[in-house]
Amino acid sequence: MLRPEKMTPPAISPTERSVLTPLLNKPATVKSILVFRIGSLGDMLISLPAMWAVRNQFPNARITLLCDRQVGKKYVAGSDVLGGCAAIDDFLNYPVGGSKARRALELGRLILQLRRRRYDLAVYLAPTVREPAQRKRDRFFFRLAGIRHIAGIDHYPAYPQKQPGVPLPHMPYEADLLLQRLASDGISVAPPGRGCMDLSLGQAEEREIAGWLSTLPNDGGRAWIGVGPGGKVPVNLWPIERYQAVVSRLIEQFDIWPVIFAGPDERAAGDEMLKKWGRGYNAAGALGVRASVAALKRCQLHVGNDTGTMHMASAAGTRCVGIYTSRQPPGIWWPYGSGHHVLRSDIDCEGCYLFTCIERGRECILRSDVPQVTEACARILGSAFSGDPGAWRAVHRNG
Repeated sequence: MLRPEKMTPPAISPTERSVLTPLLNKPATVKSILVFRIGSLGDMLISLPAMWAVRNQFPNARITLLCDRQVGKKYVAGSDVLGGCAAIDDFLNYPVGGSKARRALELGRLILQLRRRRYDLAVYLAPTVREPAQRKRDRFFFRLAGIRHIAGIDHYPAYPQKQPGVPLPHMPYEADLLLQRLASDGISVAPPGRGCMDLSLGQAEEREIAGWLSTLPNDGGRAWIGVGPGGKVPVNLWPIERYQAVVSRLIEQFDIWPVIFAGPDERAAGDEMLKKWGRGYNAAGALGVRASVAALKRCQLHVGNDTGTMHMASAAGTRCVGIYTSRQPPGIWWPYGSGHHVLRSDIDCEGCYLFTCIERGRECILRSDVPQVTEACARILGSAFSGDPGAWRAVHRNG
């Protein structure tokens, strides 16, 4: 089981120390913890360092993840990502969407269930953009559930808003902002950018990959690169034809083997890309989330949009080339860790937080062109193999 190389005890004030002092002084007495995190694939992955910090602080506790369930929508569930991960023991969810009466009934049942379980601690990992009124409501919910101690619900950083003529500041990773909140409540955390992203992958995922590959043509020993052209936020989508052009150039220069990583809805688009390249694999909808992360470990790099597959690649330890809009502050949702290359434009309308850009036609993401992305990918590929495809295939084949 992987753990952070070093856990850093935070310096906290006497007022902050009083929040969890009884539990931190006697961690063995903490038997049951409820971790609250909302969102889908990427949101779950970037909260991993915080979940591991909790596991390391309270190694004997049973840890339950409480997350949202989007009624009527095809979102990846928390259990799809973290089921089997040693940081989490079991899962609960609550509905978002559907009728108000049904939601109220299920929330009432959830409160009763939480009270029966008698959690010693709630760990609040809601996103940094959570508004004060929402946090106040959530605090009240945990009180109703009988949970006295709550970590991570205070010490929220100020989320920057765009000011005319002033660029948005570069922010820490969202993963590190979650860690900072836990540190402020006395929980020991990893240094910035060094949090544990271990998903506890193993033989089950390798068997799934082997079964998938058994039906596919041989890659000829070529090095894999992951390609993530999909996403659920329209403004984040770099044009498919540009991905086709980038990968075509990389095939010509490095003789690589592209592998598409995306959701089932992008499978048809992935098949069209493979036809153009004349090679590659399409894992979109063919592999589960955890097996996809295991497959990404085999890739020499991943190039893609700001979406869940980017965070899958960083969790796999694969270097990423990320093509980002300017809708959010730089840094916060970039692939976690070192060695990545992100393309993002400074633009006067940055910080718009739009899902669809009509007025300016996605100008910010379109400023990243094919030569720039190709160069970023080639820099990563060339640094390991000096641009020698023959040597590359030998290294890839031998392991």
